[in-house]
Amino acid sequence: MVVCHVAGTARRGQDGVTRVLYEYVERHRAAGFEPVIVTAVADPVERQRFPMIELAAVRLPVYRDYRVFVGTYASFERAMLQREREPDVFHIHTPCPLGRAALRLARQRGIPAIATYHTHFPSYLRHHRMGILRPIVERSLLDFYRRCDRVLVPSARLLEELRRMGLGNLEHLPHGTDMVLFHPRWASHQWRQRLGIRPEQRVLLFVGRLVWEKNLRMLIELWDRLDRRRYAMVIVGTGPIEDRLRRLMRDAHFLGYRAGHELAQAYASSDVFVFPSDTETFGNVTLEALASGVPCVVADSPGSADLVRHGMTGFRVRPDDVHAFVAAVEEIAALPPESMLLWRMRARLDAERYQWSHICSKLFALYRSLVYDASLPVQAGEQMQMASG
Repeated sequence: MVVCHVAGTARRGQDGVTRVLYEYVERHRAAGFEPVIVTAVADPVERQRFPMIELAAVRLPVYRDYRVFVGTYASFERAMLQREREPDVFHIHTPCPLGRAALRLARQRGIPAIATYHTHFPSYLRHHRMGILRPIVERSLLDFYRRCDRVLVPSARLLEELRRMGLGNLEHLPHGTDMVLFHPRWASHQWRQRLGIRPEQRVLLFVGRLVWEKNLRMLIELWDRLDRRRYAMVIVGTGPIEDRLRRLMRDAHFLGYRAGHELAQAYASSDVFVFPSDTETFGNVTLEALASGVPCVVADSPGSADLVRHGMTGFRVRPDDVHAFVAAVEEIAALPPESMLLWRMRARLDAERYQWSHICSKLFALYRSLVYDASLPVQAGEQMQMASG
C-alpha cells in the first residue's frame, strides 16, 4: 500500500509538523506501507531514505525557511502519475496550495484522503492584527477539510471547536513523544554551569519557533516582571524575530536550534517549562517537557492545555494574563524539594500515555479501513459483471 504524505516542508526538525511526519514514515515499512513524500521543501538527507517529490515553489517573504507551491494542478497531477504506482491513500499535512492540489487529485481518482489539522490558522491572525480576515480564512479551511474523508485533530478541545464550526468528519488522534530520549535522567548541573546559571536560580525554559504567533509578547512581559536574581530564562529555537527578542530579553540565554540529546538535556535540566502559545493544535514541546519531568505553565488554549493537569503537573492560565503567568511560575518555583519531585513524577507518568507505537497503530488501521472501503464499489461492480456474464 502506497501512502503519499503531502507537506509544505519535509526538512526534518523544521517544525512540529515535520517531527510528526517523520514519526509516521519511520514506521511505515514495518507496517507494510510504502511512504512517498510530496513537498515544496525536500530534505537532501532524508530523500535518500524515503521517496520524495519536490515541486516548484517560491519562498515566503516573512518566513524565509518556508516555500509555497506555485505550480499548476496539471503539473502536480503529472508528477504523481509519472510514478510506477499511484497512491492508495493521501495523507495531507497542509491546507495550502499543495494540499489542495492533492485533495483535488484524490477526489478525481477516487483515492481516500486524510488530513491532519496541524495548524489553527484562524488563531494566527490576531497576532498579526488581521482578525478581520478570520471569517474568510475559516470558510476556506472548512471548505477544504469537509472534502477530506477524515480529519485527524490532535487536541480534544480543538476537535470540539471544529465540530461547533460545522465539521463532522473528525477523529481525535493526539501526537506522541520519544519517551527514551526525553527523560529526567538527562538533568545536568554542568549544563547549568556552562550557561552561568547560579545554584539558587530557577531555570525557565521556552522551546519553539521564534515567531509572534507563539504569543512571545507574553514571554517578554513575563521576563520583564521576574527577579533576575531568582530566575534564569533559556530559549531554544530560531525564527524571524530572534534578533528582536535578543534585544528585548537581554539577560535571557538564547541557545538557537537544538535537537536530540542537546534538546533533551535542556528540558531535563530546567525547573519550569513556560509556553504561552495560544495557536497550537497540539503541544509537542509541552509533551516533551512533561516526559522530561518538568512542570509546565501554558496558555489555557487548545493544544498544550489538553496535556497539563492544573495544579498537578503545572498550570493553565489565560493567554493574555501576565499576572497569572508570573503567579504560576512563582508558585512552582516555591515548591519544596519533596513537592517538586512529586510534580516531576506526575509529569513523567502523564506523558507515558502518549506512545508513538500506539498512536501509529490507530493511524495505520484507519489507512487500511479507508482503502478497503474505497475498493468495495469496484469489487461489487466486478461481481455483478461476472454474474451477468
